[in-house]
Amino acid sequence: MKWLLFIVLFSISYTAYNQQTDYESPNRYRFKYKSVVYKGSKMDITAQLRKIKNSPKFSGIPEEIQTGLNELFKDAKSQFFPRVYRKKAIIFLNALYDYEEFVIMYNGALYDVVEKLKRDMKRIDFKLERQYIKAKTVVDRAKKKNSRNTEEIDSLDTERQKSLIRLASHRWMKKKFDGYKGINIVENPDELITEFKKAEAAYIYSLFRKKSVDEIKKYLESEIIDFYYKKAIVEIDPEKLDLQYINKYN
Repeated sequence: MKWLLFIVLFSISYTAYNQQTDYESPNRYRFKYKSVVYKGSKMDITAQLRKIKNSPKFSGIPEEIQTGLNELFKDAKSQFFPRVYRKKAIIFLNALYDYEEFVIMYNGALYDVVEKLKRDMKRIDFKLERQYIKAKTVVDRAKKKNSRNTEEIDSLDTERQKSLIRLASHRWMKKKFDGYKGINIVENPDELITEFKKAEAAYIYSLFRKKSVDEIKKYLESEIIDFYYKKAIVEIDPEKLDLQYINKYN
């Protein structure tokens, strides 16, 4: 009976020893990811993962996404057993490099949207000014016809004012977009593009594997127009607008 008890205790101690050496042995922490071999102690590999996470190319990760990546990193480094640690480390690396692919897609899609809007704004500039001139002409005619018809005149003048604001906002936006040159506008953006990118990054990231790039571009186009229009409204002074095509109407 004593021999049986001794054998059981020895077996338990031996198993515990193996488990301890399993996660303490530097040679057991080794795996390959994207042609890079990670090896050494758990502390060594964790330091490698932290260095990658904190590298400049991942410095602009939005807070919402960064929080998720940090949780995966913490989950990996908290593991004691090599097999589980490797699994969690790879999950973290997958998420990190998935974000890198996302950034490439996001920048490319946003650049294409900006280039499209530059062409569209140039094309519709004359159209918006012509609409304003027509609205103003209608108001002037109504005043000459019957200056006492204030209800109709006020209604027409409201439409004229809306048309003027649209034109002035468009000109403000067009000036901004005309100044954007090359892919650098999204890789090293100004304050406006930076603000827009950060505001939309988390949502676009959620669409990354669910929607096509064309669908994402359509969403970005709609949102960036709205974003810039709201910025323009608080910056413009419609009454100081210079008409560019007025000679074409005469």
